[in-house]
Amino acid sequence: MLIEINDVWREYKVGRAAPVQALRGVTLGIEQAEFVALLGRSGSGKSTLMNLIGGLDRPTSGSIIVAGEKLGEMSSRKLSLYRRKRVGFVFQSFNLLPAFPAWENVAVPMAFAGVPRAERKRRALDLLGRVGLGERAGHKPGELSGGEQQRVAVARALSLEPALILADEPTGNLDSATSAQIMALIKDQHAHGVAVVMVTHDPDLATQYATRTVRMADGRVVEPVVAVPEAHP
Repeated sequence: MLIEINDVWREYKVGRAAPVQALRGVTLGIEQAEFVALLGRSGSGKSTLMNLIGGLDRPTSGSIIVAGEKLGEMSSRKLSLYRRKRVGFVFQSFNLLPAFPAWENVAVPMAFAGVPRAERKRRALDLLGRVGLGERAGHKPGELSGGEQQRVAVARALSLEPALILADEPTGNLDSATSAQIMALIKDQHAHGVAVVMVTHDPDLATQYATRTVRMADGRVVEPVVAVPEAHP
């Protein structure tokens, strides 16, 4: 089992108001070979759960174990290393650095990992070529379309060859044709053995691409749809 989520609660305290329960006792397992879609409306807890899996937040109670390591027991430094080495993030808002060209945006995780600059650039250019943006490597985000920016974000997520991709509404700001391109890139990584957890409110997207759909509402798993993971050579 790649990810074990055991009775996880997440509460947020805002001023003097009663705590907001974003997650209420979520228990879930995810295998390495899976492409899991977390499906639900806004406020259902799916993005909160993804952030916990990614080590961007900590649970109020319960445990999250990834590849045998308990995230809640890690120091901030260890969590940073976990995010850097194991996880590739793809966000709806792209989160690119506006002052840097596409190749440098792709190279950011490699810089933090200590990869030499010449090697970072070589690998970044190769990744941009793989997502069809080789000729746009020197363009800054403001000079790229929304679909091109998301492809840069996907290339960045793949820069350190993660074992897990976390995608939060990765096609939410894109037209249907560009959405299909982005999802094809993510699906290709899954076909090569990378686990994928995708947050979405679109049941059609979940049905088309995921090997399993987990429906969430009010901070709980309400319908874990069981599916046989795809076999990989």
